[in-house]
Amino acid sequence: MEAQNRKVAYLLIASAVSFNLMLHLIGDWNAGYHGDELLHIEAGRHLAAGYFDFPPLIAFLAFFQNLFNSNSIFLNHLFVYVASALIIVLCNLIALELEGGRLALILLNASIIFSPGIGASHSLFLPDVFDQLVWVICAYNLIQYCKRQDHKFIICFSIFAALGFLTKYTIVFLITGFGISVLLFQLNILKKKSSWAAMILFIVIISPNVLWQVYNGFPVFRHVSKLYETQLTQVSVFHELKSLIIYANPLTLVFWALGLIVVPVVQRFRKYRMITVTLVFAFVILFLAKGKSYYYFPIILSALPFGLVFLESFFQKRKWLFTGYLSLMFMSGIILLPNGIPLLPLNNYIETYYLKENSDHKIPLPFENYYSTEIWKQILSKVNYTYTNLNPVEQRNCLIWGRHYSESCGINLLGKKFGLPDAFSFHSSCYSWVPDFSQNITVIAISDANLQMEYWKRFFDQVEEIGSVENHYTSDYKWYKQHIYLCRKLKYNSTELKNIFKDEIF
Repeated sequence: MEAQNRKVAYLLIASAVSFNLMLHLIGDWNAGYHGDELLHIEAGRHLAAGYFDFPPLIAFLAFFQNLFNSNSIFLNHLFVYVASALIIVLCNLIALELEGGRLALILLNASIIFSPGIGASHSLFLPDVFDQLVWVICAYNLIQYCKRQDHKFIICFSIFAALGFLTKYTIVFLITGFGISVLLFQLNILKKKSSWAAMILFIVIISPNVLWQVYNGFPVFRHVSKLYETQLTQVSVFHELKSLIIYANPLTLVFWALGLIVVPVVQRFRKYRMITVTLVFAFVILFLAKGKSYYYFPIILSALPFGLVFLESFFQKRKWLFTGYLSLMFMSGIILLPNGIPLLPLNNYIETYYLKENSDHKIPLPFENYYSTEIWKQILSKVNYTYTNLNPVEQRNCLIWGRHYSESCGINLLGKKFGLPDAFSFHSSCYSWVPDFSQNITVIAISDANLQMEYWKRFFDQVEEIGSVENHYTSDYKWYKQHIYLCRKLKYNSTELKNIFKDEIF
């Protein structure tokens, strides 16, 4: 690429990164925390080689963010901003490696930025955005290998695939697709010592987590089994594909579909078959595994540059069509983006989209970070009221029990400014972090709607309901109301409670 054209390309990339960051900063200004974010932030205070329901890398990222000792959503999204920016940069670099020009880059950036689903995943401190980043890095390294036949890129692929394993276990779909692609097209790779060194390096990097899983009885399988039992077996794969098309922005469908279906058989891209076929098999395997719609986003991001570079010559001959399509993408982004990124304040969002109450008198919103700030204000107010009205002896021996992990982790992050005591939970990975305590404690319990007073009487002789917080915006009946209980005369100590809950972690 000529120096002038490369300068234009870099300007387009920088503009896309800046515009994307601005959108997410606006979104964070209007947003609160998602419950799963609270769990991952808390994990940063309990570093380990593994956790019951997610790999360990995000906890190490949380550890560094936690050094700020702040509950600021901006500070707790620092790595999210970086990952989102790097995804845009790498997708553009892939397009440039494929000899894509200005039109391909413009449509590529529009496809990423104006996707409400990708925007949503880039708005939260969850493994998803880091998983997408690792997939794109792996795709970039495979493209470099296909172009240059330099085995250092296979080693780099191995390293980042291992980091992907420590980020989200769905990377196995990419690894499996890559293995099939190698067997079909690049069997000679296995004759190289560097390839075996790459495999060994992969195993070494993931081994601490694998050994942790072995030592703890492979909780990942229990977690996945529970997911299939409660969610994935009920998932219609075609419904998820429909959701994928909508949340990826329907106007991008032609780009990534061409990247997956047509490009692998086009002569121009023949030398890249190893990566294109890898993506195809990853998509097929994920489909057969009944993956949720957002599980496909790493594949979509990796396929977009191929489809757009393939289409670029078509648009170059029809500039009017390019301009019209880009305008449609921009207008669709204005309409769709607030359904992924909280670009509007809550009340404005409801009014703009004419959202009405359902039969349960709720206005169900797609993401809880739209409304969680107000809910947490009410919970913290009631918990703080309960705590400050305890006598000094009870205050010194008080803990907060959140039935759901988000309740306990939220108290530990957001309750600091009130001086609230530590919170614990036996749910999910929080089970590992329960402190030792005797029966001689007072507990403030927080539970969702389906756990009434009788539930807590299993564990305490005295239970008093202090109040409740109603959620007007959730779609899940369990979260219609959260109850605050003051509990005394605990029947069990922490060790006995852990034995009771050991089969109820998920």
